[in-house]
Amino acid sequence: MKTLSVLILTAILLLTVSCSQSVRKAEPAAKRQAPVEEQIAEQTPVAQPEVKKEVVVITRDANEGITDPLIEDGINWSNRTITATGIGAPNPDAPNMAVKRAGAINAAKIVALRDLIATMKGMYLSSEQTAENYMMTSDVVKTQIEGIAKAFKVVGEPKYFEDGSVEVTVEMSLNGDLSDVFLKNAEFGEGEDYPLVPEATYKLSDLVKEPASYTGIIIDCTGVQLRPALAPKVFSKSGDEIYGSANVNKDYAVQQGMMGYLKSVTSARENSRVTNNPLIINAIGVKGTNKADIIISDEDAVKLKELDSRLNVLKQCRVIAVII
Repeated sequence: MKTLSVLILTAILLLTVSCSQSVRKAEPAAKRQAPVEEQIAEQTPVAQPEVKKEVVVITRDANEGITDPLIEDGINWSNRTITATGIGAPNPDAPNMAVKRAGAINAAKIVALRDLIATMKGMYLSSEQTAENYMMTSDVVKTQIEGIAKAFKVVGEPKYFEDGSVEVTVEMSLNGDLSDVFLKNAEFGEGEDYPLVPEATYKLSDLVKEPASYTGIIIDCTGVQLRPALAPKVFSKSGDEIYGSANVNKDYAVQQGMMGYLKSVTSARENSRVTNNPLIINAIGVKGTNKADIIISDEDAVKLKELDSRLNVLKQCRVIAVII
């Protein structure tokens, strides 16, 4: 009996030791899993929030397809082009007519380029500065602008005259590279004040349409003597700057100009710069030495700011001035 008790106790002890060893063997396996899972978690890339880059969508053909352009001193401000004509004489010592004509065409292009640059110099950059003044600030700037002008394109067919001379018309765009250079260091001055005309009989606050429905701004300047410029400004009657280079995206200003210029409200309504539902306000005066800045009423200025805060119409240069 004693022997049986000893055997039973021995069996119990062996079973206890075996279970204890099994538990100890299982623990390291479990513990080994935790670091592996942590390692996998560390190696798994964390999804980063998507950063949306603003895409600049520029109004297409805002300066094209205009049937009644505003042309002033050789500059088409509606299509934003400069045009010049040159006449070249043939070389009397040329061996044949073909060579004479080719030489005359080249000579005409040189004359046209000279007139193109001369016309450009008379252009207003802002209400206080002309293109010629700006070009005189640096030889580098002058060289850049003259180099850009050499990339003109010939428009139409050359005209041949009986004496062998040839007339050529060339054209260059104000947009793109040229505007990029002119707007790079443009400075705007308030200049001298000019008399105001009677304010419009309506105010933007009187209009029943919601601001969000408007797609652009037309400023009727036919009652004031506004002159077009590359970098114009709009001021309130109180003197606050409502629109200027600081308010626009440079991509828009370089590609299509800060402001469109047309000769009638009707043609302005049809222009893609302001698309299909523009808001029309009246200018009450002009400002600056070159009379290139526009003055509007304080009430219209407030509404213009509200509209721009919702739709970025100023940032995207969706502004047209109607001048005579």
